[in-house]
Amino acid sequence: MKRSNLDAWTPVIGGATVAGHLTAWAQHKTAALTLTGHELGEFTNFTPGAGVFANEWFFLPVWAAGLALGIAAARARRTGTRLGLAGFGLFTAQFGLPRYERWTNPEFRAQLLITIAVLVLIILLAAGLSLLQRGDSLAVRLAASGLPILSAVPLAGYLVVRPFIEALYRDAVGLGAGWWLTACAIAGGVAQVVVIARNVTREDVTT
Repeated sequence: MKRSNLDAWTPVIGGATVAGHLTAWAQHKTAALTLTGHELGEFTNFTPGAGVFANEWFFLPVWAAGLALGIAAARARRTGTRLGLAGFGLFTAQFGLPRYERWTNPEFRAQLLITIAVLVLIILLAAGLSLLQRGDSLAVRLAASGLPILSAVPLAGYLVVRPFIEALYRDAVGLGAGWWLTACAIAGGVAQVVVIARNVTREDVTT
């Protein structure tokens, strides 16, 4: 079966997700008070009132993108491409790890365990789906395309916690470039799912 040209977009979306995670979400006029998506995952742990949205959700973009890349690795024809995509997936997901000195801190235990589980799952997906030759199934294609859409959860979550950050700063914070870049990655995932659904419909009509 011929691979879809959409496969090439998965690493692009993964790269956009990482870039968005590491650039400003909470944009403040003072650079020192500007927070990236990555920093929000820690900052909201200690922000009064922000506990209404669990800080672990801010790492969902890198976890989801890492898993999508693991699936993309399983779909790759060439061994070098498979290893490269799997490595990119592991690199992406590892941003969910808390700092080493906080690995024993109960406040960050869930974050640590989820990240480890995701890292292991990326390896299992990349290797297992390849061995089972299930990379072309519709469910797998939809998962690879749809996982980045989960980043919408922390995008909305930032809007929930922003008033608490503003109360702490006693000043307004806006939507930074990283927030918008993550939104673009989500749009890419949505577009992939729509195209796959249309292609499936066309195949059904022709058969």
